[in-house]
Amino acid sequence: MIYFKHFIRHMYMCACVLLAVLGFISCASSTKTAQSVSNQTTQNAITVHVLATSDMHGYFVPWDFSEDVESTRGAMTYLATVIKQQRAKNPNTILVDCGDTVQSNYVEYFIGRKSNPMIQGMNALGYDIWTFGNHEYNFGIADRKKLTSEFKGTTLSGNVFMKKTGKPYLPATTIIERDGVKIGFIGMTTPLIVEFERSKTTLNEVAVKNPMDCIADAIASLKEKGVHAIVGIIHEGLEEENNVYGSGTKDIAEAFPDFDVIISGHAHVAVESERVNGVLLCEPNCYARNLSVIALSFKRNENTWNLDATSATLLAAGKDEDEELAKLLKPYKDELRTFVNTPIGKLINADLSEQDVVPGIAAANVNSVPMLNLMSTAGIYYSGADFTLYNPTYEHPGCTIGGISIKNISSSFQYTTGEISVYPITGKQLKTILEWSAGYFNTWHEDDLTVSFDPKRRESKYSSNFIGGGIAYTVDLTQEQGNRIKNLMLIAKDASGNPTYNADGSFVQTPIDDNTTVKMGTHDYYVRQWVAKAGCLEGQTLSPIYSTREEFGDEGSVRNLTIRYITEHLHGIVDGNTYGYDNWSVKTGIDTTSDVYKKMIRLLQDGALTLPSSKSGRTNIAPITVSMVNAIQ
Repeated sequence: MIYFKHFIRHMYMCACVLLAVLGFISCASSTKTAQSVSNQTTQNAITVHVLATSDMHGYFVPWDFSEDVESTRGAMTYLATVIKQQRAKNPNTILVDCGDTVQSNYVEYFIGRKSNPMIQGMNALGYDIWTFGNHEYNFGIADRKKLTSEFKGTTLSGNVFMKKTGKPYLPATTIIERDGVKIGFIGMTTPLIVEFERSKTTLNEVAVKNPMDCIADAIASLKEKGVHAIVGIIHEGLEEENNVYGSGTKDIAEAFPDFDVIISGHAHVAVESERVNGVLLCEPNCYARNLSVIALSFKRNENTWNLDATSATLLAAGKDEDEELAKLLKPYKDELRTFVNTPIGKLINADLSEQDVVPGIAAANVNSVPMLNLMSTAGIYYSGADFTLYNPTYEHPGCTIGGISIKNISSSFQYTTGEISVYPITGKQLKTILEWSAGYFNTWHEDDLTVSFDPKRRESKYSSNFIGGGIAYTVDLTQEQGNRIKNLMLIAKDASGNPTYNADGSFVQTPIDDNTTVKMGTHDYYVRQWVAKAGCLEGQTLSPIYSTREEFGDEGSVRNLTIRYITEHLHGIVDGNTYGYDNWSVKTGIDTTSDVYKKMIRLLQDGALTLPSSKSGRTNIAPITVSMVNAIQ
């Protein structure tokens, strides 16, 4: 009996052991199966993130060097923080830039020097691809070669070719692999670089084609190499520019649905996500303010990857500066600040700036401003033009009594390379240009308390409100466009280019009628727009007789000629009283002495009332009216 009990106990224990072993095996098998499923899921699906910037325009640190002040809206050092955060979330990332990187914010100061802060910043962040924008072509081929040599990634610009050999100037495509997935990239530059650089020598060695004529070959090349997705990095806005087919990425998406994604640039707008013909389009804004994050999700199908989904989000740069990158770029910041503070003269007697009468509506848009008068005078002096046409690219040009440095000039006029070309035109042509320019304004109505701007013109990347210098006229906003320019006169000048006056203080001037021939000084790029299709002088022929660029080279810009005028002609002493005249203004029926007008000013100052704005934040697109003010108690 005892033996039987021991036998039973022994068999029970063996059974337990056997069950335990079987259970372990079963559990292990179950765990292995789960792991296999998990690994299979990982192996059969992957998401690659493409991080994109565009049109950073020299904002390597949060500083506006044209004014020598902090600017916290965007900077590469801000984006560095966001980029590192995105990489921490997904190591399968690719970082690209869509061009217009090394020009503006005075960073062109570093062109031709040992190193460039924008390139050093991109290298430190590990940018994989850089597509040239139009402003990279502001510089000569030797300078461009130095930039591409300094950049450690791949530079693209596939619609530009060497004239002598016909070979590509820069590649059209490159392939980047992440965890077995091959992404093909196509880089193109707006064909309008031909127009932008027409009077310069920067394109002498190269020929530019429309991207529409180059993309099919690029796509075929990538497909032959077995890419799993095709992404365009194309320095164009979504919409056509100057009515040129192929100058907008919507045109490209319509013609080439083989693209999975197109990253746009150039237009300086924030486009989070749009779809055209099945192609995902996005644009990461400008001035290092945003980062586009494009998600490419793939699924495994037998022995290949298939793109399953695409999406894009737009992240703000924030204000958290990456310390490591900021430290690397600090010497460049210090050097550039020293340069823009270089003294060029002294302003006496009166400021060159003017206060805004209505808070938020820049004086430079609605009447003469002394700084622009000085710039016009300098342009007339050096070019021999009878008058100039500029636009207030910065809405608050000028400086106050005291020392004048380079930054005071650069903060008053945006275009770093904008020259003065001289064109003989008739009075009729001039009036046509000015009438078109006056279309920047909305027509004034009886209830309006403010001058306001046409929403479409205001929304444009480029200002189209041209300011005449050396001529006198009134823009009558009580009239519709086409009948607004009144009392157009040519002002007589002295040997220094300044207006001459009668004994009563009025200008010595003569009427400009339709048949009068006058010499206009302006940027050649504008003239080509005016005579092009849909331009205000469409089909007409204007031929330049002189260019400050041809005589002075890079020193022939409006900025540099103004500096030269101050240092050489005025010997460093600028009398503000000389430039405080009004040669043009707008006319309305606004009663600035009325109680409701005064109330409006107070409400704007207190923030209880704001100027009507567009979705993108462009201000003053509609008037403030009497009824709007009276509605606020």
